[in-house]
Amino acid sequence: MIFDFNNDWLFCRQDGEPKTVTLPHDAMLEEPRQKNCHNGKDCGYFPGGKYSYEKHFAVPQEYPEQKVSILFDGVYQNAVVYLNGEPVAKHRYGYTEFTADITGKVRKGENFLRVTVDNSLEPNCRWYTGSGIYRPVHLMVKPKDGVRPVKIRTVSIAPAVVEVQTETEHAAVEIWDGAQCVAKGAPGVIEIPQAKLWDAEHPNLYTCVIKTENDEESVPFGIRTLTWSAKTGLCVNGKTVKLRGGCIHHDNGILGACGFADAEERRIRIMKKAGYNAVRCAHNPASRALLDACDRLGMYVMDEAFDGWYTPKTYHDYSRIFAENWQDDLTAMIAKDYSHPSVILYSIGNEVSETACEQGVQTAEQMTALAHALDNTRPVTAGINVLLNVYNQKGIGVYKETESYKPEPLPPKKQEEKKKESGSAFFNMVMQHLGPLMFYMSKGKKGDAACRAVAEKLDILGLNYAASRYEEDCLTYPNRIMVGSETIIGELPYNWEQVKKHPAVIGDFAWAAIDYLGEAGIGQMIPQDTPGLPIAAGSGAIDLTGNITAEAYFQQTVWGLRKAPYLGVRPLIWSHKKMTGSAWRMTNAVESWTWPGCEGQKATVEVYSDAPLVALYCNNRLIGKKKPKKYCAIFKAAYCPGTLRAVALDADGNAIGQAELKTAGEETKILLSSEKTVIHADGQELCFIPITLTDANGIWKPAKEARLSIHMDGPARLQALGNAATQTTETYTDNTHSTWLGRALAVVRAGTKPGTAHITITAEGYAPQSVEIRIV
Repeated sequence: MIFDFNNDWLFCRQDGEPKTVTLPHDAMLEEPRQKNCHNGKDCGYFPGGKYSYEKHFAVPQEYPEQKVSILFDGVYQNAVVYLNGEPVAKHRYGYTEFTADITGKVRKGENFLRVTVDNSLEPNCRWYTGSGIYRPVHLMVKPKDGVRPVKIRTVSIAPAVVEVQTETEHAAVEIWDGAQCVAKGAPGVIEIPQAKLWDAEHPNLYTCVIKTENDEESVPFGIRTLTWSAKTGLCVNGKTVKLRGGCIHHDNGILGACGFADAEERRIRIMKKAGYNAVRCAHNPASRALLDACDRLGMYVMDEAFDGWYTPKTYHDYSRIFAENWQDDLTAMIAKDYSHPSVILYSIGNEVSETACEQGVQTAEQMTALAHALDNTRPVTAGINVLLNVYNQKGIGVYKETESYKPEPLPPKKQEEKKKESGSAFFNMVMQHLGPLMFYMSKGKKGDAACRAVAEKLDILGLNYAASRYEEDCLTYPNRIMVGSETIIGELPYNWEQVKKHPAVIGDFAWAAIDYLGEAGIGQMIPQDTPGLPIAAGSGAIDLTGNITAEAYFQQTVWGLRKAPYLGVRPLIWSHKKMTGSAWRMTNAVESWTWPGCEGQKATVEVYSDAPLVALYCNNRLIGKKKPKKYCAIFKAAYCPGTLRAVALDADGNAIGQAELKTAGEETKILLSSEKTVIHADGQELCFIPITLTDANGIWKPAKEARLSIHMDGPARLQALGNAATQTTETYTDNTHSTWLGRALAVVRAGTKPGTAHITITAEGYAPQSVEIRIV
């Protein structure tokens, strides 16, 4: 039996007042942002801290005679678990799950659980980590001779044969397709007649039920095989697949690091809509909920174990415990992933410049060997930044220490103090200055020498920002398989041609599919006078609140997924402002032709199309015709209210697709688009409510802004309210927040009682708008 163990925890920050919370909970999101905290822009200027979580729970008389454990999906970080005052588990890494075995220690009646979390040593990561018990917790009660861990793999697909692995004795196995039992047997190999295979386009799932006399366990799984070679590429069920990938971090935008199942599923659903078929979980293991969503919805996964190995990227990071922990943490990731059909790649590291040296190559060999020993059905890769490896061999951009490491808080940071960047942060800094030149700097003999040795230890060589190597390496190393593990969206036209041309290049993972907290401002294109501190990266093709942006439509065009042109306009309200720029963002265009007060100003209009020619019209007057260069045609057009229209033309001048933008009317209202009308009273389910300023016909008005207030009553509560701005003075935990480009997002969380939740949004000068959500 598995019980939800997330309700009624007493949370307390060090020297703070206790309060009751329901997990998952992100303590960092509640910290006041500080310009001079050591986390700085890496964590969006949120500091860390020390926290405790306490819970009283009663158990029936029979529990102490059973096997009882508590599964923590994720705690950031340095967790210590106490039961009735006795330590029962410790876990250092903030991204792998762990279990506190309390068999024989739990007692009949009331028990007291306490979890301490220490995220006070900062900086310890290069992005927003969150703090505390940020993923769900489960209480697991089983007979001592009950079903032991179960693993399922596909042996073949014609016929469909799976292997059910468990150490459980005298168990019976049933395979269910929905409500129908389609196969039975004992642990071992089982053939499934007329099986439906799993892939990203057909995410067919079965349930394996393992039974003993006193226990049973259910494991969802999919039937699919993986093969890989330089000649055939990556094959799923014998068919070559090209990965249209995007990288994501683990946070859920305005929800912070909280790993809600609904939030994880929403992210994957939006990525599917945007055209992705693969996700790279950068740069740490994915949550169970995200993998479940990828299984259900059909999304290939590259799960990544670590951002670094034994060389620090920040002072207090994982490198300090790498040597003693990496085997356990890699093992935990693979155990979690094993039965998930969506997981097709294991990555053992990101931009681990140690791989430029002999010790690092040996480390890669050891990690690959362990991964193969635990699971030989999936290939192993790592994201190798070739240029960073070249610099490493020259001693440039390498983290250097003048004295031995001390696990103590750093001295207070002076305002004028500048950090000397190294590792991935050093590369990011160089990228901002050199931009497109980076493409060429990974080519040649030096780049080859910097990655040759580690490439031989991996099944598939992941290349970060080194697509310039594809042509050369396909010729020089005919057995090498490569994947663009991290790339720039603006370079997709070249990258995707290489992916299509070479079977050995299996796909491309853009940075980033979804915007994220931390690495603040690295990809933002906003006015320089925007108030507040940077909070989000700004480099997502899908913004922080889930809106699909122009860059995602550009990717769709390059991938050949859309024939209608995309039509976007760079915000005219910013046309006379000094803007920030970024190597990680190609545009800030939006789908709007509503810019009141900007009449006559020159607008930058972008049209994405794979057609030979595109024409642009304003109010049926031809602005011009252009041949798209790298799928993009840019026009200058004087803003005039009405209709802006882009037409894609074939080689003979015939229209083959069009897109248009209409100017909104004068009236402005608040539009609420609740994504659900019914949620369950489990304390976990979420309802996302996008908020948009529109005219009476629902046409978006990005030039309008409002400060919103949310009012609620009923058995639900506000989990977050925010917008997609990458720089702000506001927080996501208040019941007031401004729109950004006329948009915001409210997230409502179910309580544990049935009823109706009434949500009203107000703003000065606007009529209130309300929605109702039934809690059942």
